[in-house]
Amino acid sequence: MEQIDPATAVVARRVRELREKRGWSAQRLADEMASAGVPWKRIVVTKLENSRRQSVSLAEVLTLAYVLDVAPVHLIIPTEGADPYPITPDRFVRPAVAREWIRGRMALDSQDPRLYFSEVPLKEWTAPELSEEEINMRSRLNRAVKKMRPRLSSEAEQDGQS
Repeated sequence: MEQIDPATAVVARRVRELREKRGWSAQRLADEMASAGVPWKRIVVTKLENSRRQSVSLAEVLTLAYVLDVAPVHLIIPTEGADPYPITPDRFVRPAVAREWIRGRMALDSQDPRLYFSEVPLKEWTAPELSEEEINMRSRLNRAVKKMRPRLSSEAEQDGQS
């Protein structure tokens, strides 16, 4: 049996927490999802909450957030604890960092802040919590790390073969 994706496990845990907090049965959640356009049955809720469903689509996450009256970020990222959260299969950050990244408020250390913030619509723009000097330094550091990655990977492979 395929192992459940860690991000899906977080969504499953949060869905169960929120459903129970609202006093809803699995059938009620399935009915709410169906009313919002996602044709879920009770068994889909049960499989998700019991880690027998390997993934949840973005459309399902957004609909779950809608019917449970929460921001999507609070389904995707744990709201408590400090266990590292997987933003990629091999990159983990603290949950608070992941929430700020998803909200568009903070570029990750490995990202170029100039590129990250360049897609924010002008009407929504607020200055990042980094100084211009910090942004420039992180941009230079990010470019240097990206240039070194191929060399570091090949050195690691050579060390593994020795």
